[in-house]
Amino acid sequence: MKTLLFLSALAAVSLAALAENQTQTPKTTKKKEKIKEEKGVLELKKSNFEQALRQHKHLLVNFHAPLSGESQSLSLEFASAAAQLRNESSKIRLGTIDVSKEKELTKELGVTDFPALRFFISGDRENPVTCPALRSASAIVTWLKRRTGPSAVLIKDVDHAKAFVEEAEVVIVGFFKDLEKGEAQVFYEAAQDIPDLPFGVTKNKNVFSKYDITKNAVVLFKKSEEKPVAYEMSGEVSRDSLVRFIRTFEMDLVTEYNRETSGKIFTALVTSHILLFTNKTADDFRELHGEFQSAAVEFRGKVLFVFVDTDETRNGRIFEVFHVREVDTPAVRIINLTDNVQYQMQADEVTAHNLRTFCWTYLDGKAKPKLDSEPIPENWDKGPVKELVGMNFERVVFNEDRNVFIMFYAPWSAACKKLLSVWEQLGKVFEDHASVVIGKIDSTANDVHTVLLERHPAFTFFPATSFQRIVTYTGERTLEAFVQFVENQVELAKEEKAKEDEEKRKQAIEESEGKEKEEL
Repeated sequence: MKTLLFLSALAAVSLAALAENQTQTPKTTKKKEKIKEEKGVLELKKSNFEQALRQHKHLLVNFHAPLSGESQSLSLEFASAAAQLRNESSKIRLGTIDVSKEKELTKELGVTDFPALRFFISGDRENPVTCPALRSASAIVTWLKRRTGPSAVLIKDVDHAKAFVEEAEVVIVGFFKDLEKGEAQVFYEAAQDIPDLPFGVTKNKNVFSKYDITKNAVVLFKKSEEKPVAYEMSGEVSRDSLVRFIRTFEMDLVTEYNRETSGKIFTALVTSHILLFTNKTADDFRELHGEFQSAAVEFRGKVLFVFVDTDETRNGRIFEVFHVREVDTPAVRIINLTDNVQYQMQADEVTAHNLRTFCWTYLDGKAKPKLDSEPIPENWDKGPVKELVGMNFERVVFNEDRNVFIMFYAPWSAACKKLLSVWEQLGKVFEDHASVVIGKIDSTANDVHTVLLERHPAFTFFPATSFQRIVTYTGERTLEAFVQFVENQVELAKEEKAKEDEEKRKQAIEESEGKEKEEL
């Protein structure tokens, strides 16, 4: 009887479970959405970034700033690179992050300058490879291939070497007795980050003999120069020193500045540049260029020699930067790109001797920065707007008792001309103010190294404090906005000055008490 009851209960439970299963909605597994693509480039954001890292072992990411012209140009090349890789059935994927929309993700990934390229390998989010400045689709593809495969072409024999050397204007060949260890590895590392140049490598004895190489060396072949340049490799040679050698000697002794060369000039590892401004059609051009090139030999790797044709209208921007006019030519300047300070050669004639003297004076730290200044106007301080020049600039703006607001302008600029009348009105508003000075300075005729100027017109406020502090104005360019800004800054300066005075008072008391204790 008990057995019968147990079986009946078990049957009831089974029937109930079956009924429940029949009425229960079946569970469905939510499928991950496929990451959207635009022209073969993954559209990455915070919600799908981890998914992209999991799905793709090699992922190159472009941090794109939509309003940046440079970023837009790179994005076009980036899409072309993606198409090329897709056509080759490569597993490397390219993705882009719109930094204007994905601010949180961009911050998490530690990217602050745009455009920027980061290469993520095997899903490692924390340690991406920072890419060099890659400006073309071919450079992007070459860089990726060298990062994920061989970074140099294996040269097997003399015929192969001859053909390889003729492939491009500049070619790099590594000669190593062991292609797997030591100096060869340094060579491969350097090749990875120079995607714009062909790299070959050989251990073939006949190739060594063909080019008179007896030791491990890296040789730079350049069609425009008769003799290749060899760099002897030893255990002390680093990747950075090898890259510096290649980047230095791939440039001509004298490089003409133009649209094609400007990128290499401004990204050169040699940051001290000497520039010759002269007319290419001038009668004495050949002589001047010869003197310039003769001096360049001595300073290769120390100073980059650049020639600027003053007859080329597209060079107008660089004339403006250096304040060079046609009447000033031939002119010679040195600029240090790390601080943008300029130096002017203190000689009338452009000769190899004068150029060498100028370069060594600069390298020895004895050259004086170029500080152009117009003569101080006779009644510079009589009007509501004070007319400043290089010679009286610092004396006026860095004044503990005066709050000084300066307009940096270019006389020929339409935007500046339009604002000069507003600036005159501003001067009249504060003409009788005890602590406010409104001034202006022609930034094309007066070099001022104490402030970093934006493109003119630019506006800078110098508060009446002990410290030489500056405040850049970025607001609306109206009289009302200027007045409000000045009034606010004056109040802030008062507060700062009060704090400074209190600190000075306390310090004076402490010093006085200290002296009294010493006397006791």
